[in-house]
Amino acid sequence: MSTPQTAVKTSPQNSPQSYPLIAGQRAGKRISCTPELKPVYDRLLQAANRNHHWARIAVKELNALTTGMLGKNNVYVRPGEHQRGCGSEKYYVFLPGLKATVVRWINDQFCITELVMDENYYEVVKNGSDFKRMGLYRTSKGRVEGSWDLEYVKDGAILGDSDRVVSIADAKCASAGDAARKSLEAVWDFLGNNKSGVRNGGFDLHFTPGPNRLGGLVQYNALTINDSRGSAVHLASSMERARSIQNVCWVADFGGSAVLTQAMQILVDKGVSLKGHTVYFHKPRTSPARALKLAHTLDLTLNERFANTGYSVSGALSQFSVAGVRIRNRKDPYNRGHHASNWFKGAVAVSTPIGVAAALTGGSAGVIMGGIATVIGGSGVVYSVGQSVAQDMRRRFKF
Repeated sequence: MSTPQTAVKTSPQNSPQSYPLIAGQRAGKRISCTPELKPVYDRLLQAANRNHHWARIAVKELNALTTGMLGKNNVYVRPGEHQRGCGSEKYYVFLPGLKATVVRWINDQFCITELVMDENYYEVVKNGSDFKRMGLYRTSKGRVEGSWDLEYVKDGAILGDSDRVVSIADAKCASAGDAARKSLEAVWDFLGNNKSGVRNGGFDLHFTPGPNRLGGLVQYNALTINDSRGSAVHLASSMERARSIQNVCWVADFGGSAVLTQAMQILVDKGVSLKGHTVYFHKPRTSPARALKLAHTLDLTLNERFANTGYSVSGALSQFSVAGVRIRNRKDPYNRGHHASNWFKGAVAVSTPIGVAAALTGGSAGVIMGGIATVIGGSGVVYSVGQSVAQDMRRRFKF
């Protein structure tokens, strides 16, 4: 079922001087809105004054336009559009529960010309029903074996325990409970055999409501996806607040990779460091390569396994494309041996069982391993790694 929305769109005149001023009265750039939008903005301001956390963020970010667009490329998207005849520039501002269209006039002042507010978002927040609102949820072990209890976290602050795991779910889930169940596979994949902490203490969940999954081959660059931007603002706020907590693990599941990557970009632009935290991408539907570069900038502590791309050829190639970046980064534990092993396993993973058999008997694997030789600098190492992986594949496929 599609989410009901209210859109207010106007056609501004050539100057916003007579329009209601909402920010920049005393300093910075003047921010106004068309008269038709003033009641809509007042609703948002009232919600912020009632101490609604995400409405406060929306008002704060709209007011932040007084400093201009520089450094806000993740939240404020500039598609390069211009208003005909007057040379003004158009921007789209994505915030929790709304999307605003903002025009920068030739006099360097800004005017909000359109607000699309998600009525369902605000109604759900008001009523607190059915665990369908965007944001952070705390899970805990349920009374029934294998079940989980959920609680919405109003201020978006994760639990302050060290080694806390936060799952970032894909969209297209019926509720936060559904998202928790589906994203648990990603948590288990990240933890491996070390699951006791989550089994006993639960985990935090970042939930993104929406009718469609995020990312995919058509939208593989996370920074071009608009449907996840409001959620990324939520997540970036949670991540920034958690920066002093030790060893937090941010685990993105499928399209949750779009939300996490965008949130990481927001934090990079703000100059935030997440030293000691780590990220992991489970079968990401957006490029893990872009996320890897952001992770280095944020000073995250990475494991050898940064992403599990499953059977995705694009995912495997994306990881391989940044292997050199990882190897050259002294703080990254990924080395030439890991690269050779991952390259071989990635090639095998996207093959059919017949392809696997051919690879293990010296077929196309020779070409692949020859390429690896140029990376790790020695055929002896290639042979050793290849034999080890081949034995593992034989056990798995019973060759």
